[in-house]
Amino acid sequence: MPIRRYRTDPRTASERRADVGFLAAFERGEILRVPPSVERAAIDALSRRHAERRQFAAALGVRLGVFRRAHGISQEQLARVLRTTKGNVSRLESGREGGLTVERLITVENAVRLLAGQRLAETGEGLIHLDVLDRFQKPADTLEVA
Repeated sequence: MPIRRYRTDPRTASERRADVGFLAAFERGEILRVPPSVERAAIDALSRRHAERRQFAAALGVRLGVFRRAHGISQEQLARVLRTTKGNVSRLESGREGGLTVERLITVENAVRLLAGQRLAETGEGLIHLDVLDRFQKPADTLEVA
């Protein structure tokens, strides 16, 4: 988009004064200033959410272990397919593995599906239901509507 050049400033006098006042406040550091109490509250809230997400990821790891055992797959077999160690699979399933990402969750489930072969396809079981995820095409789709 090209920059428009005006011969005269299209803003009103009050808009120009507001812009000058805003710029002065910004230069003094008053615009982006966050009170320490608000900052502390934000840190506490994020720390709580982080702990909740870690617990959720640990629960997913435990579910992956149940899912694996339900299909008769050993940790060693899963580790070989994932190109990792049995210890890493064990940590994941016990909830000690930090940072379980969606990508890792899908990779592990796909590995179990491949190892389980037809048994899984016949039952239709799975941890991730892509048909549900397909409903979310854009960020606005994730918002709850009252």
